[in-house]
Amino acid sequence: MGASHASSELVRFSIAMPADLLEAFDTQIARRGDGANRSEAIRDLIRSSLVKQELRTPDAQVIGSLTMIYDHHTGDLTRRLDEIQHDYTTEIVSTMHVHLDHHNCLEILALRGKGKRVYELADKLLGLRGVKHGELTCAATDQSLER
Repeated sequence: MGASHASSELVRFSIAMPADLLEAFDTQIARRGDGANRSEAIRDLIRSSLVKQELRTPDAQVIGSLTMIYDHHTGDLTRRLDEIQHDYTTEIVSTMHVHLDHHNCLEILALRGKGKRVYELADKLLGLRGVKHGELTCAATDQSLER
C-alpha cells in the first residue's frame, strides 16, 4: 500500500446497522482477546479490503468463484441478477443455485476470463440490493489454462 496511515489525522464518522449485526460484531471483537475496540476492528476490515483491491489483476487471465447469498423476494433482484449474468456469458463457466429457505438463495458462479471482466461482474452482482453476503475468490492463471 502507499504511505503509512498511522500518522494520519483521525476522522470520526457514523455507521448505521441493524442492532443484531452490531452485537455479533462486538462478540467477534471480544473473542480476539487483544483489547481491540470497534474502531480498530473497522480499520482492520478497511485495510484488508484495500489490500484485496490491490491484489486484483485486471490484465491477467483469472479463474475463480463468486458466492452469493440473497433474498430472492427483494424487489426485482432475480431479474437483475439474470440480466447482469447474461452480459457475462463468456466469463461464467458454470452456476449452482440452492434454495436455502423460503426467502434465501445461495448462488455460486465458476468464473474464468480477463480479470477486469471477472471483477466487474462480481462488483455488479455484489452491489445489488438484496444480496446479503458475497465473496469473490480469484487467482491468476498461467497461459496453459486459457481457453
